[in-house]
Amino acid sequence: MKKTPILIILFVVLILAVCFDIFLRLQKDGKIVIGKSTTIENTEVEDIIDADNPAYIAENLEYTGDEVDENIETDETDSVLGLHISTSIDDDMIDNSLWCGTFQLVWNNLIDEIVKQDVVFHPQLQIVENLNKKTFSNEYISPDSYFNKFGLLTLDLKEEIENWIKEKFDETSDILDLLDWSDVPQSDEDYDLIGDKRYWFYAMLKKIFNFETVFDELDVWKFDDKYDNVEYFWIDWDSDNQLYKQVYVYYYNSDDDFAVALQTKEWEEIILARWADWKSFLDIYKDILVKKNKYEWNYKFTEFDYLKVPNLKTKTLTEFKNLENHSFSTASWESYLIGKALQAIEFELNKSGWYIKSEAWVDIMKSASAIMPQEIEHRYFYFDKPFVMFWKETDKNLPYFAAQISDITLFQE
Repeated sequence: MKKTPILIILFVVLILAVCFDIFLRLQKDGKIVIGKSTTIENTEVEDIIDADNPAYIAENLEYTGDEVDENIETDETDSVLGLHISTSIDDDMIDNSLWCGTFQLVWNNLIDEIVKQDVVFHPQLQIVENLNKKTFSNEYISPDSYFNKFGLLTLDLKEEIENWIKEKFDETSDILDLLDWSDVPQSDEDYDLIGDKRYWFYAMLKKIFNFETVFDELDVWKFDDKYDNVEYFWIDWDSDNQLYKQVYVYYYNSDDDFAVALQTKEWEEIILARWADWKSFLDIYKDILVKKNKYEWNYKFTEFDYLKVPNLKTKTLTEFKNLENHSFSTASWESYLIGKALQAIEFELNKSGWYIKSEAWVDIMKSASAIMPQEIEHRYFYFDKPFVMFWKETDKNLPYFAAQISDITLFQE
């Protein structure tokens, strides 16, 4: 008889454990979401409430529970994907980072059109200092590849932008319909009645490019000796030698220190590099060029060389909450407050070519207050360990997109 209370307690504990397991499964399946949720094309994504943890949105992807490193000020972590989104090419880079120049374009417009000086927060943030440098600008990208616009936040301007991107890129926006437009004035003239003006800055970039000759496909291979079943495209000993013309060797100092450029028929190129010292994307890019200029071996890809590149594909939409709700002053001593700061990045790389689409948005409102290598018989340009990648126009001096790949599962479906 004395065992009865113990059995009852064990039974209650078992019931509670089963209920908790069901709760976790429902939450994982998106049927229970704690906190404020945002609906994106019928996909519910949790809005992280932690004030020190930026909220991010990604289409059709689950929150992985990855924590944000609070010591990293210069990168934004996409909590859904485990990616780090840099606002500037000057930001310090960590594993699995992405950067695209669209956010810099809207920041440049913000400075040039309204602020007329550097943006200064109190206290100042390093990422703002880096954005103020305006290292990347529209001079590094052809006019037919991007669209940007600024003006008063109105429904008329929203419609104008939607028409422009549809006509120029045959695209719709992943950002515009996420925002609440219910209280937005119809036209500029309506601000005469409202008083305080609200401005917004928008940019879209889209590029699609194809290799002259489709690369061979490798079924599956490992990545970094810990990820299995990774899809690659490659050049092997029996590949079509026409593929050699699409690969330009920057340098090959060892099996762990090399870089190549893949070139398309539209004169765009992707620079791929195996790297050990992760700095900012800008510093890495400059160092690659230095090593390239020092390299005096064979720049041509030959029948004695091998190439292996993983297929890459991802899509994310990031809200930079550490930039939002900060006030700053213009050169004319007017005070403004940053409302929303968003960036969407979608890209894909495979045996046929590559695709990228990116958008950025910022709105503000007025407020009252290389070593020379030894001779090598075979060179293996195998990007099956962590590497860095830059996408650029051939005749430009800076890339418009950069990525660092460590966890390949974040970049393959």
